[in-house]
Amino acid sequence: MVARKFPDYIICDGISIQQRLDPISQIKSTVILNGIDTAELKQIEKYRIRIRQEFNMQTNAFVIGHVGRITPWKGQIKLLNAFIKYSKINSDAYLILVGSPLFDDGKYYQKIKEIISQNGLDERVIMPGYRSDLQAIFSVMDLFIYPSLEKDTSPLALLSAISSGLPVAISLIESLEELVKNNNAIDRFDPKDTKSFLSIFKKYEDRELRLKKGIKNRLYGKKYFDIASHTKSMKEVFNSV
Repeated sequence: MVARKFPDYIICDGISIQQRLDPISQIKSTVILNGIDTAELKQIEKYRIRIRQEFNMQTNAFVIGHVGRITPWKGQIKLLNAFIKYSKINSDAYLILVGSPLFDDGKYYQKIKEIISQNGLDERVIMPGYRSDLQAIFSVMDLFIYPSLEKDTSPLALLSAISSGLPVAISLIESLEELVKNNNAIDRFDPKDTKSFLSIFKKYEDRELRLKKGIKNRLYGKKYFDIASHTKSMKEVFNSV
């Protein structure tokens, strides 16, 4: 009701948001994806070394990572359960889950911690909480996994990982596909299928493949998600209104 009555125009950060508006509101709306400062996200080797030392990771370890709010619909437990199986195959693999249980009661976060301890993976699954040094965090990773289970429109963590030049794999949900429909370098997987995760993990043990996909993602992120393009689109809407 508010959307229909008050605004002159509505900007949505995803098609799935726009589709939830009533027909009258949709007419006066557009979709503009979130924007980020891609220049601040390029991976740096000295950060990679420093953060690996901070987390007691081996220099040549294979590090799988995720950044996001620690909440059930983000799918971290699905990722963790797959890694538990993978850790028995690759003893040089680590998993880093960055984020905090913001707007949550912390039960899900504690459940993840318990699963890690029960499987003896306290030294190989790192949960550093909230971090603002994303450039350093992305520099330490070899593969970024985004396993959301429900609608997740234009998530900044995913846009940032792509733009940092990491190889990326995302869950098969419509709101994420919208972001990468023009990028065949990004893998898709079923977040409810452990074998799907394992296939991605094994695929990206190949360092040359990681570098190749990472370069494509970096270029894609700069083209579609840079804050300059976002600002230009926003200003065009403001001027038209």
